[in-house]
Amino acid sequence: MRVSRFYQEGDIQEGEEMDLSQANHRHAVQVLRLKKGDNLILFNGRGGEYQASVIATDKRQSQVLIENHIQIDRESSLELTLILANIKPDKMDYAIQKAVELGVSTIQPMYTKRSVIKLKSNRLEKKMQHWQGVIIAACEQSGRTSIPEIKKPCDFNEIFSLYAETTQISMLPGSENKIQQMKLDESHNGVSLIIGPEGGFSDDEEKIMQTNKVHSVNFGKRILRAETAVVAGITACQMTWGDLS
Repeated sequence: MRVSRFYQEGDIQEGEEMDLSQANHRHAVQVLRLKKGDNLILFNGRGGEYQASVIATDKRQSQVLIENHIQIDRESSLELTLILANIKPDKMDYAIQKAVELGVSTIQPMYTKRSVIKLKSNRLEKKMQHWQGVIIAACEQSGRTSIPEIKKPCDFNEIFSLYAETTQISMLPGSENKIQQMKLDESHNGVSLIIGPEGGFSDDEEKIMQTNKVHSVNFGKRILRAETAVVAGITACQMTWGDLS
């Protein structure tokens, strides 16, 4: 039987009794119907995870006993940043979820010429909280012990300086290059995978990427949706340089 995992922010110590966060309590008791004596796993994003058991629960609160710490590492050896144009909300959630499951370290939303979604300042904080929730849920499901960072959306022209120290790769249908043929310099500081919006990059944006020496690659003769490109691109990077190689 699979043991449920929960992200519990803050310090966790072996042998202590602690209250679950309110969000974890609601999920554990109201959704999963955990009760006294049931086992669960907690992690706080600081490495490893903790085996625990429920020792008390009521309508408002649950207490668990932290039994032992397991020093386990399920993170990829590849420092991979996903730079993704803002796409429709449900597609964006899907892309973020799958990116986390596949092992990205950082997610950088960006605005491009053809971005259909541009967040106003009064909506941005709420959207960032929502994305953070998607990330945490994906970490709980996939067994990750570190929480990928999500950055505030930036403009297209900013990404080249923000991620100048990484090897920047863009998925472009017209490219003749294959990712499997690329060689990373030994001094590289991670990989940044750049994926455009539903309508693709504009001609000017493609020229700007060429000027900034972004490596372009294609994934066959077919044109992928943005959220499909996320899954295909990250998988290819992990198979070429990461923990799927």
